[in-house]
Amino acid sequence: MSRPHWQYREPLEPDLIAQVSADELMGHVHAIARWERESGTPGEARAYDHLEAALKGYGYAVERREIDALISLPQEGRVVLPGGAAVEGLTHAFSPSTEGLEAEVVDVGDGEPADLVRARGKIALLDSLATPGKAWAAQEAGALGEIFVNRDHLHNMIVTTIWGTPDPETAWRMPRTPCLSVRRADGERIRALVREGRGRVTLVTRVRTGWRPIPHLTADLDGAVEDRFVLFSGHVDAWHHGAMDNGTANATMLEVARLLAARRSQLRRGLRLAFWSGHSHGRYAGSAWYADHAWPELHRRCAVHLNIDSTGARGATDYSVLHATEEVQSFVEAVVHDVTGQTARARRFPRAGDQSFWGIGIPSALMSLSGIPRQDTDLSRWMERLFGSAGFPWWWHTREDTIDKIDPAILALDTRVYVAAAIRLVNAPLLPFDHARAARSVLATVEELGRAAEGRWDAGPAIEAARALVARTEAFGRTLAAAAADPALDGGRTERLNRALVALSRILVPLCYTTGDRFHHDLALPVPPLAGLQRARELSRLEPASDALRLAVAALVRERNRVVHALDEALGVLDALGS
Repeated sequence: MSRPHWQYREPLEPDLIAQVSADELMGHVHAIARWERESGTPGEARAYDHLEAALKGYGYAVERREIDALISLPQEGRVVLPGGAAVEGLTHAFSPSTEGLEAEVVDVGDGEPADLVRARGKIALLDSLATPGKAWAAQEAGALGEIFVNRDHLHNMIVTTIWGTPDPETAWRMPRTPCLSVRRADGERIRALVREGRGRVTLVTRVRTGWRPIPHLTADLDGAVEDRFVLFSGHVDAWHHGAMDNGTANATMLEVARLLAARRSQLRRGLRLAFWSGHSHGRYAGSAWYADHAWPELHRRCAVHLNIDSTGARGATDYSVLHATEEVQSFVEAVVHDVTGQTARARRFPRAGDQSFWGIGIPSALMSLSGIPRQDTDLSRWMERLFGSAGFPWWWHTREDTIDKIDPAILALDTRVYVAAAIRLVNAPLLPFDHARAARSVLATVEELGRAAEGRWDAGPAIEAARALVARTEAFGRTLAAAAADPALDGGRTERLNRALVALSRILVPLCYTTGDRFHHDLALPVPPLAGLQRARELSRLEPASDALRLAVAALVRERNRVVHALDEALGVLDALGS
């Protein structure tokens, strides 16, 4: 029996992995993390100088430019208590500035909707990281401002819900209420004042928000056979020195670039590296700009997006949880197991990282990689809720993210995983996409939503189309496995199969990872699979024969048409192929 085509093993891989150098990696980390690298600052520009020089030295065609972006740099945050004592806090990117917002504080726990209603006209005290969803919910509930209680360390955050540069349709969502974070001990001090009836405090925040030029750099290595390329990206901007986030990731990118450049004549597809600014201070402004301005080329030529963030952390020995879009989940699980020996489980991507390319229909593999083993801490639980894994260490997004937190051996192992992933994606004759896994995910979602509707809406047409796609993609998978094992597989048939694999991605990724508009960026808030159909979960709570129910069902019928049409298009790709 032929093994799945996504289990392809590249002959060059063992030699490349053996050449990964911890000394090379740490040299790059030292060169990059010596600078504080807020978006658009001189320190960041010097890090880009290092990247540009290294890539040109490896023989890449480098394009560096400046782009215009809305960037927000926090400066100062504090809470002035009754009597004049000040609690030093940390304000956040895109928080408004205030010289002194005075109001009563109300404790709303972790900010559930039922508790937030008590925050109207007051300052909400939330036991949470300062996430955009929490900040937006508090603002919409009528809070005048927010104090977020962290644990023992203050974590820099960005609180806008807008992904990338705002446009006229999203600019109204710019945060209007100032916020900051305080440590647990200071949060308890404020809570005690609230219990005593002396909880009137003053917030002071100073944030520099405005348009500024930020750097943007891409580097290309052409393939020898196909015009397609693999996009390999990571951000350069950082909170403070950002050794782990994201200096180590930049070092890994350079090491992958060095090793693949030495084998350039043996590369089937191209490799394009992209280094983003505006990740931390512009809500993914750099990658969103690139998706907007390179949309036609990316749609035509980009096979897959490989992302990297926060590698090489001291104590990060757990590779059990990964992120990828469904069609490349089997691939990344295989790569990680082959390189590390650990059994990995790939999960659906959260709405995070520089995942700005789902509207184009580009599959995405990885983001963070090695993680700290799960611990019984509040930070681990927060991370589990935010990202589906508890792997970030305590120094994440703090000024303590410095060189001493990096383990060269772990960084080298992380880099070997990325070398293996990159060379397989570049050189696999058949792109290692498992569309049957994606189709099964669609089917599971529509069946679940059909049950949730409790007979008030008919999911049947979507279920029927999804079942047909599961059957056809499973058959296509068998065709691909047989083709991969065929020594007589020629270039013409390989290209036809790869075109079908890409065409299916262009249909299924936007369907499963966007709300429906392929040319605008969804908000920086969770986007569930088949987002337009999720309203089916609400039907059981609506009164029978009510206007609300009738309106919801009308919307669901339209969204069902969107899903069925996309699945029919995917079936058409396979019909044209004859699989």
